[in-house]
Amino acid sequence: MPALPRSFARTASTVARRPRLHAGAAALLLLSIGLGTNAAGATAGPQPHLARGAASGRALLPPGLINHILVIDLENEGYPTTFGAQSPAVYLNTTLRAEGELIPGYYATGHFSLDNYIAQVSGQAPTMLTKADCANFATRTFSYLDVSPGTDDPNPGVNPGQVDGNGCVYPAPNPATGAHGAPTIADQLDALFPPDPATHRAAWREYAEDMGDNSTRDGGTSDPTGGTDCAHPAVGGADQAEVATATDQYATRHNPFMYFHSVIDNAAECRANVVPLGTLRADGTPDPSGHLAQDLADPARAPRFGFITPNLCDDGHDATCAGVNAEGGHTGGLAAADLWLKHWMPMILGSPAYQQGDTLVVLTFDEADADPSTAGYAAACCNEQPGPNVVAPGDSTFQATSDTAPGGGRTGAVLFDKRYITPGSVDTTGTYNHYSALRSYEDLLGLWFGGADGRGHLGFAAQSGLQPFGSDVFNAF
Repeated sequence: MPALPRSFARTASTVARRPRLHAGAAALLLLSIGLGTNAAGATAGPQPHLARGAASGRALLPPGLINHILVIDLENEGYPTTFGAQSPAVYLNTTLRAEGELIPGYYATGHFSLDNYIAQVSGQAPTMLTKADCANFATRTFSYLDVSPGTDDPNPGVNPGQVDGNGCVYPAPNPATGAHGAPTIADQLDALFPPDPATHRAAWREYAEDMGDNSTRDGGTSDPTGGTDCAHPAVGGADQAEVATATDQYATRHNPFMYFHSVIDNAAECRANVVPLGTLRADGTPDPSGHLAQDLADPARAPRFGFITPNLCDDGHDATCAGVNAEGGHTGGLAAADLWLKHWMPMILGSPAYQQGDTLVVLTFDEADADPSTAGYAAACCNEQPGPNVVAPGDSTFQATSDTAPGGGRTGAVLFDKRYITPGSVDTTGTYNHYSALRSYEDLLGLWFGGADGRGHLGFAAQSGLQPFGSDVFNAF
């Protein structure tokens, strides 16, 4: 076998020590990092058409260098508010910015919340209901309805991988009919890294704070650590878990995997992988028995893709918290989100999983300021397309045909990686949104086949010309 570049050789050794990767998947992953086979079946060198980096439209780092990605979503703040001189997020703007890389050019893809969460795990553009958080604002009620008719869009060149219709819960792929439906990054990871058949533990996890603290309100199945797993309403019914209470500040609409039949219909896997975040101890540190703390304490347990959802107080959504924030008060907004970061990020960045060096942490916001009068409220980047179901993902009036607001505004993001990102740096050249972030995650994790473009990218992550994270992000590589 020809000598491999150091980065590829390291990738191959990473694959070899992953016990959950069966032989067929291992072969697929070797292909995904550019190692093909010759006519005799021997492993060949890196293939030109699978070259890494910008020249191939792939993320800069080849698979195997980043083996774990954690995405943390906070709520409803634009870049000037969060990162400006008057920001109340003091911890974020001092301690955390000194440990990571600020990306000023990061954009949301819509308003309000739900459509942005859905975009980050599936590449699906909004429906009229998802961009309204599946709410009826006149009656202050929330629904949990199937996307109907839920058919594959007939124009994949314009709307790659999109599902047509209106509603909240997307159809699963249907091999019997050939319908692509709406798969998520969870489905991609299940295909490459099959879940444990005994425990149903998968290569992905959602960590949702407060989920199931009131099981009658939230639904789900009892979790051994407290709360419930896979908490969502009955399809077709009302969603009671959208407005915080004093004892339960979980919101279904901030838990993106609950809006895909491919996840919720696989009940055993959903219960094993959509789990409560955990709680803080009396001393303010995360309880080590909580799911996130347990998983990050052992790199072998850490998910390849994890999505972290603080509750409606701790993510900054509620200006005044119905319950309490991370320090026991009722102050909400960006100040509460900053308190949550102050108590959780030291554990995350100090964990064995992160310290190993192959974990990327992405801290961002679902959308910019929720006030439509705010400058830049509906700004967009990256040639964002509206999709087949709405005209303007960023509109505030919920008209089907007359609005012009293209996106969800500039939020900014801070990225952390111990090996490949320079602490305290600022990306002055890169421009990204939720779709290009998803494309980056797929590239980094070796999900290089299938998808809407045959290259592993789902939905609008497959948009032509969309750029994944490059040398501007991984500036220490």
